[in-house]
Amino acid sequence: MIQNIAAAALLMAASATSAQVSATLPVIPAAEIQAKTIPAPLLNAGTVIEPEPEEAVTEDIAEDITEFAATLLGRKYVWGAVGPKTFDCSGFTSYVFRNHGITLPRTSRMQYAQGKKVKRDDLRAGDLMFFSSPRSGRGTVGHVGIVVSVDPSSGQLTFIHASTRKGITYQKFPDGGYYSRNYIGARRVIDAPAPTA
Repeated sequence: MIQNIAAAALLMAASATSAQVSATLPVIPAAEIQAKTIPAPLLNAGTVIEPEPEEAVTEDIAEDITEFAATLLGRKYVWGAVGPKTFDCSGFTSYVFRNHGITLPRTSRMQYAQGKKVKRDDLRAGDLMFFSSPRSGRGTVGHVGIVVSVDPSSGQLTFIHASTRKGITYQKFPDGGYYSRNYIGARRVIDAPAPTA
């Protein structure tokens, strides 16, 4: 019984001391305490922040690349030239991509080994298309261009490239002729950056 009385007295003294202390301390709203003591990332811990979809990021990069490539329309073709005044096909693609932080090897054949393979029906702006050429021989990569646009309803697409006759120009594909006959394949070299948390 004496122990119970002592415990009760101790509890009352502690309550009184707590009341006296709280009367002398300023009252700080809970939200203010939260903002000052909880790191910002934890404040919204219950909120899911969706990263931008990879495809949307890739489309933005592809749009920048194709717009930049268009600024070079009309520049002359010179075999072995890497720009900025004259280009050959792979010199053109490597110049355009390099200006967007993507390094490609110097030749079309080496570029064909980069990135990932893309099926003809899955092509999109920014992809590289590869063709054989008179210099490379049938079935061997010797020419490259950059897909600019794709019409999903017709399957028709447009690519930009350094043509030996016209310099930097647009070309429809399939064309029912030279490019359709000499098409080898396509590669995707634009990688979306990893989403940041």
